[in-house]
Amino acid sequence: MIHRLRYMYRKLLLAFIPARSYVIEVGESPHEIIRKLQDIIQPHSFYFLFPAQSEKPYSGKFSVNRFVAIKNNAANFQRQIKVSGYFYIIQDRIYVRLILSNPFSLINLLVLGCLYFLFLIFRLAPFESIILNILLWLLPVLLTYLFTNFTFHRIYKKEKLRFFKLFNGKRLTDKQIDMLHI
Repeated sequence: MIHRLRYMYRKLLLAFIPARSYVIEVGESPHEIIRKLQDIIQPHSFYFLFPAQSEKPYSGKFSVNRFVAIKNNAANFQRQIKVSGYFYIIQDRIYVRLILSNPFSLINLLVLGCLYFLFLIFRLAPFESIILNILLWLLPVLLTYLFTNFTFHRIYKKEKLRFFKLFNGKRLTDKQIDMLHI
């Protein structure tokens, strides 16, 4: 029963948040994984703000047991996918927790916060009806959420498959993840 409630809660939460998390059992050696990651990720100190001038599809950084990468788009600044990977070695097997998210969600929230602050300062209430004013105030949140989520869902599936193939791994079930305590 608890697992079913947990599953329903996570499913509901994922419908509203532009982020996905997977745990993969890696079918490659550690050296092969590092080489493959270095082939697609250009190390760059300001990777989050400015894309690297590189032919590689991602900019990011590497740490001891993790990596962070943001998709490079040379044509524009809109890079909607951030990939974080955390490596675990358990019983001589390598596991990766892969988190795909929209890195600009926080920026969207900050812009909305500024917008609503301006609404309060200027006491924006153009309609006589309270309901119409509430709907007007909710419109920016709804539009931002829809555009953020739609672009994320359109892009993340392709990137998820890229990393699944890169690690030559299989996705673990919730029961397996609980047994491993990852």
